[in-house]
Amino acid sequence: MGYRYIFIAFFLSLLMVLSGTSCKRDSKRAAFEMRYLMEIEIPAGLNVFTFHQFPVQKEASGINFFLDQANLNPEDIVAINTSFGRVTTLLGDEDLSIIDEIVIDLFRTDDNRLNYEAAYTFQIPIRRLSRIDLVPSITNLKEVLLKDEFDLVMHVRFRGIPPRNFTVLLEIGFEAFRD
Repeated sequence: MGYRYIFIAFFLSLLMVLSGTSCKRDSKRAAFEMRYLMEIEIPAGLNVFTFHQFPVQKEASGINFFLDQANLNPEDIVAINTSFGRVTTLLGDEDLSIIDEIVIDLFRTDDNRLNYEAAYTFQIPIRRLSRIDLVPSITNLKEVLLKDEFDLVMHVRFRGIPPRNFTVLLEIGFEAFRD
């Protein structure tokens, strides 16, 4: 009877030690994070039936600055993933609950045939909101963000017609991972 308790205690302690060390090997730390702020004008009177596109063209990536700061070359980067995204009202007095869905796509400036999804929303609650948090996609954006410039399109579908023009601030961040 005593051996059984010793065996169980040994097995549980071994399990705890192995579970604590196994997770640390798989996690990678980002080499650097790139953050961008963009103002987007939303006009009044947009319909609720389609996605409306709000393009931001030729946004400087600043990739050379980030690579220099981290003492890395472009070949050292294996992935660039979205770390966060949020849309807020610029003045804080607009109600963003009129928005039903948001999708953020990135494009290369030299070839805009392919879009790379960077972030999106799940169902946005119907309550007064001045900020909407976006869900980062798992898309590797290295193909786009290792260039000097990129294009971005914010696709928005409304659940209510915007009663007046307003400005939103899109804040989005990306983490670059090294080999």
